[in-house]
Amino acid sequence: MEWRLPEPMLAKAVEDLPTGPFAYEAKWDGFRAIVSRNPSGAVEIRSRQGTLLNAGFPEITAGARDLPPVILDGELVIWHDGRLAFERLLRRLTRRPASVAAEVNSTPAHYVAFDLLSVDVGDGDVARLPYRDRRARLEKLFADQGLMPPWTLCPMTLDRDEALSWMREWAPAGIEGIL
Repeated sequence: MEWRLPEPMLAKAVEDLPTGPFAYEAKWDGFRAIVSRNPSGAVEIRSRQGTLLNAGFPEITAGARDLPPVILDGELVIWHDGRLAFERLLRRLTRRPASVAAEVNSTPAHYVAFDLLSVDVGDGDVARLPYRDRRARLEKLFADQGLMPPWTLCPMTLDRDEALSWMREWAPAGIEGIL
């Protein structure tokens, strides 16, 4: 299998949450990031623009070493005082290792995975599969690996009314919208 990082898909803003046969997920206030662990064990966390983020998120880098070869699409987030703290993410980017370590101790980051793009456990490149198939494989990865914090499986619902209630209930915590 050729190991390459795909371009992340981007959301498009709309006025109203569409109806129909859709899967709905929360839009997190964080850094969009692709996390990969290649077959040789190397881990990379890359921003949407391709910037390497490993140094700023050592807890995610360390946790990814325990994953099988995989490429995940998701969001790096930090919780502080009961809400998402984007400014705490920014503090990780230009700090020395000792300063980053202090940030990790005070406000650890989490990775909210919302898509599985590749997994080297018999499925290979899954990016071309329909969303429902990728989501099922992502849920299986979480279950099989027993993933817990800093890993979070993005909540998903097929129920529009439930998604709307998430927006009302979770907006004060920093959820930006529904995808």
